[in-house]
Amino acid sequence: MYYYLHGLVTFHTKDEIIIECAGVGYDVIVPHVDEFPIGENLFVFVSYIHSENDEYFVGFKTIEELKMYNALTSVKGIGPKTALNALSSTSVGRLSQAIDNAEEVFLMRLPGIGKKNASQIILDLRGKLTLLDNSATTLNKEMDAAKEGLKNLGFKEKEIKDALLSINDNNLSADEYLKKALTYLQKK
Repeated sequence: MYYYLHGLVTFHTKDEIIIECAGVGYDVIVPHVDEFPIGENLFVFVSYIHSENDEYFVGFKTIEELKMYNALTSVKGIGPKTALNALSSTSVGRLSQAIDNAEEVFLMRLPGIGKKNASQIILDLRGKLTLLDNSATTLNKEMDAAKEGLKNLGFKEKEIKDALLSINDNNLSADEYLKKALTYLQKK
């Protein structure tokens, strides 16, 4: 029904932003409020949630986050707020990696996800997030530069992918991504 809102971010609280589109202010719950600075014109990729007692928008900075959110909410036992809380606690890349590697303990550390839900997420989504995973790591030019640097240092493709997916920070410089990836690889 709705795919994105484009407008001016006019206000935000702890977990919501107000985005003005054509004179109408839409209240959107987001996982990372700091990614939506007040006063900026932005695209917010949204999912419209409608139930008997509630209706609201959940919004994301990237399409990959929206796709991961939709994938999580497709899992039996994972509702909109649980999926949002999970995405608030980690990055799309790291979550995708945990699902593909069947890291049940990592998933259980996310808010609202217990052993049963973690097992169900792995069962339903393992191996199905490959395209999402690849697009999440290639969108960032700085991360791509760090990836090339790691290749030049002789690391294998799988090692590089795992190292870069372990980084939860966004908007780092290539050098910062490289340092974090090397730290991760030294621990392995």
